[in-house]
Amino acid sequence: MNTNTIYLVYRGILSYFGLVTNKDLQDQLDKWQLQLRKGVLIYMLLALLDKDEMYGYALISSLSKKMAADMAEGTIYPLLNRMVRNGIITFDWRIMESGPARKYYQISESGRELLNGMHEHWQSVHTILQGLKDG
Repeated sequence: MNTNTIYLVYRGILSYFGLVTNKDLQDQLDKWQLQLRKGVLIYMLLALLDKDEMYGYALISSLSKKMAADMAEGTIYPLLNRMVRNGIITFDWRIMESGPARKYYQISESGRELLNGMHEHWQSVHTILQGLKDG
């Protein structure tokens, strides 16, 4: 019996006895997804900046589109500021022909090293999870 089957049986038993509802399961999944997203946000930002420098709103838009979820400015901008303070990204101001100046972010060399380490760890975790799933 694989882990998916065990989970489905367990879920069915809990639901049968009224211990867990589909709403409870959805709430748990939603919370887990939120925590996972928060946990990999720096990794995602570094991956985007490794491809090209970007300004804040473009980063938020790109993340929102790729994740099919709205990213709050109140989450991203403080994180970008912390990443600058930690030296994993840098920025410079660019004067725009129309509109206000924009803060463009770039990945630093230490940020690139961190990204590479994160990527290796992510691949390792993925391999472990795949092994658990495949039995």
